[in-house]
Amino acid sequence: MKLSNGFFITRRENPKDESILATKLLIKSGMVIKNTNGVYSYLPMGLRVLKNIKNIIRKEMDNINAEEVLMPVMSKYSESDFLTEEFNFLDRDNNRLKLFSSARELFSYLASFKVRSYKDLHFTLYQINHNFRDEEHVEYGLVRKKEFYTLESYSFDSDEGGLDVSYDKMFLAFKKIFSKLGLDTLVVRSSEGLLSEEFQVISKEGDNKVVKCTRCSYACNIEDATTSTITTVKEVVQKNKEIIKTPGVKTIRDLSEYLDIFPSRILKTIVIKVDNKYKMALLKGESELNIKKLKLLFKTNNVVIPTTYELEKMGIHTGYVGPIDAEIEIIADNEVKSMFNAVCGSNKKGYYYINVNPGVDFKVNRYADVKLFDSNSLCPRCKSKAEILKGIEVGHIFKLETNYSKEYNLKYTDEINEEQYVHMGSYGIGLDRCVDAIVEKHHDDKGIIWPVDIAPYKVAIVILNIDDSESFKYAKKLYEKLNDLGVDTILDDRKESVGVKFNDIDLIGIPIRITVGRKLESGYVELKLRNNEKSTDIKIDVILSKVLEEINNYVI
Repeated sequence: MKLSNGFFITRRENPKDESILATKLLIKSGMVIKNTNGVYSYLPMGLRVLKNIKNIIRKEMDNINAEEVLMPVMSKYSESDFLTEEFNFLDRDNNRLKLFSSARELFSYLASFKVRSYKDLHFTLYQINHNFRDEEHVEYGLVRKKEFYTLESYSFDSDEGGLDVSYDKMFLAFKKIFSKLGLDTLVVRSSEGLLSEEFQVISKEGDNKVVKCTRCSYACNIEDATTSTITTVKEVVQKNKEIIKTPGVKTIRDLSEYLDIFPSRILKTIVIKVDNKYKMALLKGESELNIKKLKLLFKTNNVVIPTTYELEKMGIHTGYVGPIDAEIEIIADNEVKSMFNAVCGSNKKGYYYINVNPGVDFKVNRYADVKLFDSNSLCPRCKSKAEILKGIEVGHIFKLETNYSKEYNLKYTDEINEEQYVHMGSYGIGLDRCVDAIVEKHHDDKGIIWPVDIAPYKVAIVILNIDDSESFKYAKKLYEKLNDLGVDTILDDRKESVGVKFNDIDLIGIPIRITVGRKLESGYVELKLRNNEKSTDIKIDVILSKVLEEINNYVI
């Protein structure tokens, strides 16, 4: 491509309506533009990056004999598959349709046309397509788009052993893909009732939090991490509870300061609604409630925290809720067992109880691990200190086993002519997330530093003076030769200053820059790598071989 007549847009300043650095750089460099919150367009440069990522994925999928299909992005909507983040709409015939956030049901439906006997298994299908989600946290830029590109793949096997083989093959394929993308991933467990693992890129701007032990190999998504703490058991004198007035106190922090006690002495009480039934959850004051753990505990996805308005209509004063004389089921975090002479709400505005003891002043119906892993929690495996890191989830793999084949009635006949459910695996990569993560991990103050196989172009030829006919003629010839050799090359033939040209090439992250200028008369051009500050004069009769050598050796 010649930049003088190409659709090439760069900015001098970062966009002010983005908070994530990688997305800022992608917009500044003309890779993408923002249409509205959560919606972005890929421009020619960015689309080439996306295509290169797709090519790497397809190659690794081919290597494990996965076959590509292309599914529709919409289907009939039913109330049973209602998701709050799923887009749905009416067509001209008043039929309600939905836009897929996942095409799992379509893959299962497609497999049903083939699967009759155990002889029809194993196979793996995949697609690279759009998915849609009415994303809430659009402040994360490309990581949380409303319309996003994914690799979505499913394996179909006759038994658990076959699924294990398929899962392991895909695990290794994902590791190879991320390695080629220049992404160092941390594999973390994600227990959603099924065996699943996430591929996280550790990033200070990540939208996920992961727990990583500082001693052993334990790593887990924070929402799935089992909390473990060491408590000291000692004899205490349990005091009698009493109610006290607490003027102006509304939060745990206010109460802690007012009574001059640590938040760990305070019982945090949260009213929850499980399958439309009200319950009460208790935690230590500094802990956060883990809704995902509650869903697993009660075996339902219908777990919500009622709004303040809803609670006040019931006569419940938020900020003063407590377990004493409660007429609903009480679930307490395991840490509550060791609390004594604690402080809790009185269910009366402006008042709190002090010297409250679980099991004495109120009954706990069930103890369970329901808190979110925090800085006070220890590794559940070796009881060592664990760190909480931010990450970008770029991939996720599941052993679905027979859970979804039962839902979609996907069966086969085995060797003794009995019906069995198909064992499925699910595998996904977020392409937009990969783009964002690559930029977040590989950039400097000048712009993006793309891995050579991801870059929109491998080489940029810059003409210092386009009015110099010899320079222009040589640069054009070199540009054609490199492209003929299969080296994607751009020619910067714009009427711009040298500084503007160099800044733009650095900003868009082209791995190799060749400058054609005054030294051409002596038979030299200048070669500079994006990952190196130094430039080198190269003889024009060896420049082609030198470029090919640098491409093969380019590492960031």
